[in-house]
Amino acid sequence: MESCCNCDCTKNVVRLNKVSSCPICRGNFAQPSVPNTITTGAIWRNPATETIVVTLLNKSDAPQTVTVSVLDWQNCAQEEMPKEAFLCGEFQPSLFNGTPTPLTFTIPAKKLLVVHATPQNPWLPGDPCYEVLVTLPPNPVFPTDPIIPGDPCIVNTWGINNLGIPQEGNTVLHREFQRTIFI
Repeated sequence: MESCCNCDCTKNVVRLNKVSSCPICRGNFAQPSVPNTITTGAIWRNPATETIVVTLLNKSDAPQTVTVSVLDWQNCAQEEMPKEAFLCGEFQPSLFNGTPTPLTFTIPAKKLLVVHATPQNPWLPGDPCYEVLVTLPPNPVFPTDPIIPGDPCIVNTWGINNLGIPQEGNTVLHREFQRTIFI
């Protein structure tokens, strides 16, 4: 069958995020999942920061599975911080009571997940850094832009003190996260 849209589908070329009206390339080739991990990079922790809060808002009409990792770079060992997850409207943590491993959670449609991570080491002047990594679904639901599809979840993070006040320098908003691919 001859290609009708000049998209190379007869040559078995697979393109990521391909949008085409060609009847040949519509769903005939399995698209590989592309990792969709975003990072804050290393953040210098404010001495008053007691808790690192990560909010994940699922703005899609479908459940989205995410993985949240908060790494303590203070001693260069990249230790995972213990964390608790709260689904909007819940007062008790959702199954992850202080787990020091990456947290994987399926956020229901149109819901907010709030993750609290607690640094275990006291603040040391040498290298008080941490990093937030979030793995989002690899294939966004109903991408609005075929070139750069919108994320189904909006991610923000804050370092807060014991009174719940965000600390200067410890806020990273969604568009400030950097995409990364681990090789």
